[in-house]
Amino acid sequence: MADSSRKSGKHNRLRRTRKDWIKGNRERAQRIDPDNESIVHGREKMRPKGITIDAMGDLEGLPRGQVVEAESGRHDVKLEAGELLSCQIKRGASTENEQSTLVVVGDFVRVQPLEDGRGLIHHVEERKTWLGRNAAGEKGMEHVLASNIDLLLCIAAADRPDFRRTIIDRYIVAALLGGVTPAVVVNKSDLIEGELEELIREDVEVYGNIGYRTLFTSAETGDGIDELRDVLKGKTAVLIGQSGAGKSSLANAILGYDLRRTGEVREKDRRGMHTTISSVMLEIPGGGYLIDTPGLREFGIWDLEPEELDAYFVEFLDHLRECRFLPCTHTHEPGCAVIAAVESGDIDEGRYQSYLAIFESLKR
Repeated sequence: MADSSRKSGKHNRLRRTRKDWIKGNRERAQRIDPDNESIVHGREKMRPKGITIDAMGDLEGLPRGQVVEAESGRHDVKLEAGELLSCQIKRGASTENEQSTLVVVGDFVRVQPLEDGRGLIHHVEERKTWLGRNAAGEKGMEHVLASNIDLLLCIAAADRPDFRRTIIDRYIVAALLGGVTPAVVVNKSDLIEGELEELIREDVEVYGNIGYRTLFTSAETGDGIDELRDVLKGKTAVLIGQSGAGKSSLANAILGYDLRRTGEVREKDRRGMHTTISSVMLEIPGGGYLIDTPGLREFGIWDLEPEELDAYFVEFLDHLRECRFLPCTHTHEPGCAVIAAVESGDIDEGRYQSYLAIFESLKR
């Protein structure tokens, strides 16, 4: 490796070989360890900022539980025995999820019980699935929103004048990166009718055509809520959406009672205020769990190279091996099978425009 690479201390990515672009053989990008030039697969190991990671020590004797709420340094942990502890993170806590948020809702942890229903989190177990994004102001860190989840409900508001599928496509990519199944939910369906309703339903039908579950709901009238509860039964799901999408109202409708505060929406742009400031896991009547998170204005995709993006647009996969040049970015190359599929209508034009927008954002 060149001396300049050693001085920068950055892990350069290897260019993928031709076979890495063939469907069925698509691994995450590889990295070179600058210390011994060996190939490292998956995530680089890095200590979370401000956390001292000690050896695990004797953790087996500590009670195990799951984080069910997180807000401002406080983490409520439900122990396997049923007790609920209000916990802080022990300095020197160990984690199996380096380079990311230390503790989030959904994490399984080992806890030291203290007096008065309090406790200390000593260790965080490896996350099986997760939803993450770029951490604002934290270079080299992934901001994980929730972990150990089965389903991501991508919430969009039907009445927003800037209803765009690009943000939904970003959520879907992030879900697939974390091993989570995405579904698309259009809320506030009672506020649209006529031509606007037809256009939005046509937009959303694209996701059903490529295998993702789609639902139209109204927290106000109850339309679609029973169907949504059936989808959630036996699963742990997380709600994600921009402010004003009605996530808290939808959560209240699913649960059947008002637990989360809801806020007004500005008439000018239909954007909402941040009424949800904590992340919380809620038990759904009839089975399943729902994780509600604060509304997000921006959602940057974490740890993905532009050339890897096509693997997370599932409708592209059948066309990749037909591209004239491999690797192919599907943005300008002659003989690109993906571009040809867009022109022929086999790939939706809107989804392809989302791909181009996300591709450009990953280059920055």
